[in-house]
Amino acid sequence: MNKGTHLRILFYLLFLVCDLKAQVITIYNEQNSELPFNTVRCLEIQNNSIWIGTDVGLAKLENEQWEVYTSLNSPLYSDDIRSIKSEGDSVVWIGTVQGGLFSFNGTDWVNYNVSNSGLQDNLVRDINIDLNNNIWLATTEGVFMYDRTDWYHWNIQDNNLLTNNITSIEIGLHNEKYVGTINGGIIYFDSINQFIEYTLINSDLPDNSVVDIELGPSGHPWFISPAAGLVTDNGIGGPWTYYNQMNSGISTSSLNCLKFYGSQIAIGSEVAGLIFKNNDSWEFLNSGNSNLPDDHILSIQVDNNQNIWAGTFNGGLCKIAFENSLSTLKQNSFIIYPNMVSSNGTVHFEHSFSGILRMYNSVGELVFHKKCINQNQFILPINIGAGHYQITLSSGNSKKTQQLIIR
Repeated sequence: MNKGTHLRILFYLLFLVCDLKAQVITIYNEQNSELPFNTVRCLEIQNNSIWIGTDVGLAKLENEQWEVYTSLNSPLYSDDIRSIKSEGDSVVWIGTVQGGLFSFNGTDWVNYNVSNSGLQDNLVRDINIDLNNNIWLATTEGVFMYDRTDWYHWNIQDNNLLTNNITSIEIGLHNEKYVGTINGGIIYFDSINQFIEYTLINSDLPDNSVVDIELGPSGHPWFISPAAGLVTDNGIGGPWTYYNQMNSGISTSSLNCLKFYGSQIAIGSEVAGLIFKNNDSWEFLNSGNSNLPDDHILSIQVDNNQNIWAGTFNGGLCKIAFENSLSTLKQNSFIIYPNMVSSNGTVHFEHSFSGILRMYNSVGELVFHKKCINQNQFILPINIGAGHYQITLSSGNSKKTQQLIIR
């Protein structure tokens, strides 16, 4: 390895209340591995490998062995990676900031850019492949589709799109396409590529910007909105259900990415780490209640062993291996009640507690802590205002959290 003779991987045994029972977190960064940069923009699973896109190169990790591709050692002349899509067992498609689209089969590279193809933008934010093997690209110059021979393009000028600023593309069960935009709503393409735009005005969509899309188990699309939080379409262009800090237990509405984990959802946030949605239950993994190195999560993937991989803005890559499934029923939980209380109110423990109590606000800042000895309750400080908080109870090697809403 290039950075030291021994790969020093950090393992942390963490304990959280409820469904996040126990995890082992493995952290890969520039200091302890061959990860080329600590900002991890995109991730893709291919067989037993994970492909990692960073600001200064592409990496592949398989069985703790690294392969790194940059402009210095490969035809990948743009090191700033924004999207990766695997095709079959060996081909990957790579979207870059300045180099357009690349394909790589383990030996040969092919590049598509504004000077040699029908692609009219060298910034490729997202890549997907439909059921007819057409390649769909999200760019800042509109939507592109490549059928392996010809290029097709949808934009403001030719198709009256509301914006050319495309962020994400997901393929539906019947070859429909869901396209996220910045300030242009959501675009739905049907199986023959006729499209409809859904916005705040024509469909009650809660926000006109979407940064990530994922299909749920039933085939309905779920969207990440930078302002409205988590959104799903219960029909076709509505009705919409959305989850934010005002109407749910989600800890922040500033979200970046999502991935289904069975029937549950793992969400990466801008400021609050990882958020897990299980029906109406919300759980959290962040730097305040664990050793997660960075609360700014840019990308998420789930591998074939059901490990969660999270790319961070400044903390490298994290692999989270749950010793107990997220679907495990609650056991030995430490309940506080009520979970909604007035400012300066009293919060009760279900059992007497000895240890350290900490309170974190929705952006992960510590706002209160105290040492408890056989306490059954505590009074909220008068200076803590309304909002969503996390209570962390630490005793010995055990650390448990529960949400508290102050009104």
